[in-house]
Amino acid sequence: MTPSTPVIGVVGNDAPRQLLLGFGARPVRLTGSWSGVIDPEAQQLLGATDAAVARLLTELRSGAHPLDGLIVCNDSQAHLRLFYVLRATGSEVPVHLLDMPRAPSSPARRFALFQLEALAAFCAGVTGAELSAASLAAAADAEAALGDAVRRLRARRRAHPPLCAGADAVDALLDAARMAPAEAVARLDAALTPAVSGATRVHATGSSHPDATFYRLLEADGRLVVVSDDHDTGDAAWLGEAVRGETTDDVLDALIDAHFARIATSATALSSDRAMLTRDVARAADADAVAAIIRELDEAPLWDLADQRDAVEGTPFVSVRVEPGGEQDSARDLQRDLAERRVSA
Repeated sequence: MTPSTPVIGVVGNDAPRQLLLGFGARPVRLTGSWSGVIDPEAQQLLGATDAAVARLLTELRSGAHPLDGLIVCNDSQAHLRLFYVLRATGSEVPVHLLDMPRAPSSPARRFALFQLEALAAFCAGVTGAELSAASLAAAADAEAALGDAVRRLRARRRAHPPLCAGADAVDALLDAARMAPAEAVARLDAALTPAVSGATRVHATGSSHPDATFYRLLEADGRLVVVSDDHDTGDAAWLGEAVRGETTDDVLDALIDAHFARIATSATALSSDRAMLTRDVARAADADAVAAIIRELDEAPLWDLADQRDAVEGTPFVSVRVEPGGEQDSARDLQRDLAERRVSA
């Protein structure tokens, strides 16, 4: 990719990167942050919405992200509100809503195909390029290499002791989601920060993490290390997914298969499915405890807690609500609760 490569921002976790790469674009995932300025007008436009999304709108309105186009996924109410605010206020950047269905069925597959075809038309308009089987095959090769790097990072996190702390893993994954594939591979492979031997191994669930701030606070004293997660900026990020097909139609069908094979976020998936995902990933990572970290006004993960607690029976399970500006206090509370549960277990 050259310096003139079109840049398409992505909000959410439903956009298949391979499709964007097939148009010669660079996908750049936008997540907001745990802290930072929130423009009062942006907050007023969004209403009672997760602070991370309000910060993202603040960034977009200030021009902090130079973009040629923006895709907003309808994978949460906060993201849907963001799309409508951008559309209503006249975004200078072309904005597209990607509304992928969740439960597989024949009608759902037809709707998903319509959504991907509309996404392709949007990307064609932004880039001026045409999609072809050859460009999709090249994109698949690049994204497959990235998927291999994601799996290597995951293995390092789950090693005994971990060879990459959770904060540095999330940093690397978020960076990779904003880079060209070759650069992203190098960034992921460079994430090497051995954890303290004997640290309590934590699986994180709940809200996605717009940056690594909370993990860094949680791991600061070396007693805890986040070895896995099931939110969509960690292990569940749709990063490195590559599919093959002889024609563009074949590739779109395979991308739809890949979409339905995922367990989505709390806002769009069944609590029972989310609970099984939490259990399976925590077990695979040999986690000593599970921590549900939930941002204020990100309400959907709260509905999963009872099922998750039952699913990981025998493993200490704690939860914490994080208010804006309260990250340090919440991390300290979580450290204390995990220590108490480990002792009582």
